[in-house]
Amino acid sequence: MFSDILGPLKIRDFRLFLFGHFISFTGTWIQNTALHWIIYRHNESTSELGFFTFITTFPSILITLLSGILIDRMERKRLLQLLLFMALFPPLIMGFLVYKEYFNFWLFAFLGFLAASLSSIDMPLRQVFISEIVPPLYLTRALSLQALSFNSARMLGPTIAGFIMAFFHISLCFFFNFLSFIPLLVFTYFIRVSKRKEFIPQKDKVFQEIGEFLQFLKKNFFILQIIFVTAIFTFFAVSIIILLPMLTTKVLMGKGKDFAFLSSALGIGAILGAISVFLRREIKTKPLQLIFAHFLWGIGVIGLIFGKNFLILFLSVLIIGSSYTNFYPVVNSFLQENTPSHYRGKVMSLFSVAFLGTAPLGQMFTGYMVEKISYKFWLIIMLGLVLAINLIILKRINKILKRINKALVMADLE
Repeated sequence: MFSDILGPLKIRDFRLFLFGHFISFTGTWIQNTALHWIIYRHNESTSELGFFTFITTFPSILITLLSGILIDRMERKRLLQLLLFMALFPPLIMGFLVYKEYFNFWLFAFLGFLAASLSSIDMPLRQVFISEIVPPLYLTRALSLQALSFNSARMLGPTIAGFIMAFFHISLCFFFNFLSFIPLLVFTYFIRVSKRKEFIPQKDKVFQEIGEFLQFLKKNFFILQIIFVTAIFTFFAVSIIILLPMLTTKVLMGKGKDFAFLSSALGIGAILGAISVFLRREIKTKPLQLIFAHFLWGIGVIGLIFGKNFLILFLSVLIIGSSYTNFYPVVNSFLQENTPSHYRGKVMSLFSVAFLGTAPLGQMFTGYMVEKISYKFWLIIMLGLVLAINLIILKRINKILKRINKALVMADLE
């Protein structure tokens, strides 16, 4: 059994991908932490930070929607290499601007949008790329390890950013992100993808493919429901990240390094959550696992409402981070397990839209609301809305899946 759990790690190409993936996302989180702090400290405005997040990422939602078609029709290894090469430039430019102490909100917004646009294709591509280097037997475990890698980077990145911000020039955070893309780019030249027939794009069949995909979604409507649950969870639950600078300065009376350490609690919790999912025995009723993730998030929110010192806030953010990795890897594997390979890129693009598209909207809306009403009151509203909407949908999906499984069992008996 232990050998099966470690199955994906036996594959050299997956180890290379996982290591490069970890380094690149560590750099991303180092830069994000520094960038959010620079934007917030410019006017000490949560709403401005939320607006910055919105304008740098939300417009890329259209690119994410189209990325599924691109991923399913192109050679995925070459596409990944191209994206990694282009991703080198935004952090390099921002690093020089920060080093020269030149700040222009709209210039940074443009560079942030450029980076987010590349990420909107890169994110679903990496999900699908794993299926080309890992056999189906190990796919779920591999996705759990990828989530663990991503969230380990989420923990380590802010911690490194806090160290740099405390003892060195903040521009080093951006240069570190620039360098972080290079290892994965190099590793892709040594990774062997599974053999498959070369795909020759046919323009006249694009709309036919889209039509067939829509029919698939209509027949399997629970997939759209799961994606909707993901969008609701992301809009409200992930938007809490935007409150961390405000909690640092207003509640804890802290500085940049305190913000970085509080942000790292998200990563610590996410690692613990990913490990629990990775080691947990496979359960077919994944909607029940998603319900558990919602209750875990609710406990963390309650801690933020009543917390007044660093320890309570740190533990609350840690629990919230754990809820993220009890939610997203389960959703990811659920969608891929219930989707044929030729539709997987499109489904993963919809999944990414539910994350990339709704996260900036939720953060902008939350940033606006907490400047109009008490942040505690807004957290209470979010808690009620998320639990009321998503738990009802998840219970319905669970009933649908039970009926489907029962019908399959009856068919096998006959």
